[in-house]
Amino acid sequence: MGRPGLKRAAVVEAAGDIVDREGFGNLTMAGLAKWLGVALPSLYTHVRSLEHLRRELALVVTEELSRRMGEAIQGRAGRDAVFALAGAYRDYVLRCPGRYAMAMAARPAPSEDDARYRDAALKCAGVVYSAVRGYGVAEPALTDAARFLRAALHGFVSIETQGGFTLSQNLSPAFDALMAGVDRALASWPRP
Repeated sequence: MGRPGLKRAAVVEAAGDIVDREGFGNLTMAGLAKWLGVALPSLYTHVRSLEHLRRELALVVTEELSRRMGEAIQGRAGRDAVFALAGAYRDYVLRCPGRYAMAMAARPAPSEDDARYRDAALKCAGVVYSAVRGYGVAEPALTDAARFLRAALHGFVSIETQGGFTLSQNLSPAFDALMAGVDRALASWPRP
């Protein structure tokens, strides 16, 4: 029996706190039980396994990132929407680096039958597509343009959170320059 009042959402949130502080490689069920002050067997009333916990955390991250990006682009189009989306994306990853890294590592395979995750991923992709559509890009070019934006954002924030930019200087101007380049590329994206 689990601790009274302990819910799956609290377990997943605690796992997120651990991975943000200690890195996702340091998340264990025993460590999480200790963090929550519960016996290890009680965790299994909320999550089936460490893999299940990672997938639940990936789902939460995808939903949260989607929500934040969606709020950021509300009422915006084109360059303004893409820059607002990029800012929300970067801000989330800088605040939750371990969660983001785990979500990227724990994503279910595309063929897996996981309706909750599929729906969350489609919603998140839909926000990116909405921002890119503001440049007048439509299918079939839209998918490639959205992937381009996502790759640029993911690449920058991944290097940033892993300490890959070793010079001790403010990275915001570099991020702004990256986004200016993304803006130029999307504005001139090949149309079908």
